[in-house]
Amino acid sequence: MDGEVEEGIEAIFPSAEFPYDRHLLNDLSTQRNNLDGYLFFDLLATGIAAVSDAQDLYPPRDSIALHFLYDHIATANADILKKHCLLYYILKDYGPQRASDYVDSVLLPDAHKRLIDGVHALDRFQFQEAMTNLTHPSVRLQFTEKVLTTLLKYCDRGPQYIRIYVAVTNPILDTREAATVYLDALSRVSIFAALEFVRTTPPEDRAENYRMLIDLCLSNGPDSSAYQVATLPLNEEEEEIVLPYLTSRPDAIAKNILIVRELHRGHLDNAKSVATSRQTQISLGTGKDKQWVAIAQKLKTNPSQLL
Repeated sequence: MDGEVEEGIEAIFPSAEFPYDRHLLNDLSTQRNNLDGYLFFDLLATGIAAVSDAQDLYPPRDSIALHFLYDHIATANADILKKHCLLYYILKDYGPQRASDYVDSVLLPDAHKRLIDGVHALDRFQFQEAMTNLTHPSVRLQFTEKVLTTLLKYCDRGPQYIRIYVAVTNPILDTREAATVYLDALSRVSIFAALEFVRTTPPEDRAENYRMLIDLCLSNGPDSSAYQVATLPLNEEEEEIVLPYLTSRPDAIAKNILIVRELHRGHLDNAKSVATSRQTQISLGTGKDKQWVAIAQKLKTNPSQLL
């Protein structure tokens, strides 16, 4: 058949070997559930190599299912290189030596090998290996939103890896979900980098993104983020978005941030007004102006008293 893999299944998958025992099948089933029902292999097979129902074919539960999976790949309406990539992915389950031998036998290009190495590692939450391969200059992987979401949700170093991944691969964050995940990751690494990213987003989305940045910072790490939020270098237009949003929030930490922002701007009366409007008030001494100024100056030099 035109475009069919030249090697037969017996040459690629010797019948004496079959790695898909109950343990591996359960692990891959769990991973597929973690990844919202689709491994990255499923997306590659279906979206790139036109192998339908890949999530039902992989992993094979017995030798008959393996033949069925192989036949779907071999006869798919895709070029031979894409078929080699899918077969290489499967062979990685058989161990590094058999996978390496296959790469040599079909002369799989290094960029394609790295792509599959990265995808295989990502499907198994082996994040360091995934990053090593997927950030190589020769590799381009689609499914940016899924990559970022997986890193943020399951990788301990997800925010740092996401920042590196986007910086190196420069993907187009063309969905609201992808931009949101990236902003979430940035807010955990550098609030100031997150602010710069918001400034690059489309004007129609920017106001909502500023408010989202505040929410993310105060939900991910309120104690460490509050003072940074309070001292963000906002321009006048940004102040008109952020300050009313902070005012509208019911939580005390938003009011603390407002107070510190007013202190840094030298608006002591405004800071006092915000402080006295809180249900749980900050101690303001006797309320005389000079005592208030002294407290304000102390809070300027030691904001931890307030935050």
